[in-house]
Amino acid sequence: MSEKLEDILAIKENELLSLCAIMQEIRVKFIISTSDFAAKWYEETAKQYIKKYSEISLNLSTDSFGDLKKKVKMLVAESKEISEKVLGQSGIWWHEKPELHSAVSQYDQLGNQQVGNKYPEVVDRPVRIVLGELGGILEEFGFRVRTSVTFGPHNEEYWFEKTEEKTTSPYFPHMLEWSKQMQETLNEYNQLYKQAMLLLQSIQMIRDEIKKRKIIDLWDSTS
Repeated sequence: MSEKLEDILAIKENELLSLCAIMQEIRVKFIISTSDFAAKWYEETAKQYIKKYSEISLNLSTDSFGDLKKKVKMLVAESKEISEKVLGQSGIWWHEKPELHSAVSQYDQLGNQQVGNKYPEVVDRPVRIVLGELGGILEEFGFRVRTSVTFGPHNEEYWFEKTEEKTTSPYFPHMLEWSKQMQETLNEYNQLYKQAMLLLQSIQMIRDEIKKRKIIDLWDSTS
């Protein structure tokens, strides 16, 4: 009987591997979508800040203003590399290390048109870190943004987060609307995640049953 269970186990494990392979493709797709979004967002947000703080913009020298634009353009060009580095870190994508104790709602997107969207923290946080890279440039040119724990004017925006390790990283703190492509891609991932979680639960139950039967077989065969 345990041989039949082991056959079923092998089939389910292969199914899980197949799901994880598809989830990996979706992960890559999401990172590309984030890179495209960030590139456009860097440019648009930089323009918003030079208009928002027009007195600061007008006080910049011609050379400084040119340097600001060059640095924003460089950041736009690096959006793919930044997105891959931040969103490629461990702990973001369940399929890279499947385990049973993750919340079923881990990748759910909530909200509506009235209250706005709320994205899953496990992915929203790294996306905001990607976008937070612009904060360093805005800070450098005096646009009332702070990206580290230092003393300064109280009217500055805090574009950083403190981690449990007491380190800080750039972080965009304001309301944010992901691109439609990002939302749809994560929704694809979430649907497969829920399927994979159920499959992993089934696999674990079969593994436990096989162990129990082996123990009983050992007991019965022992004189």
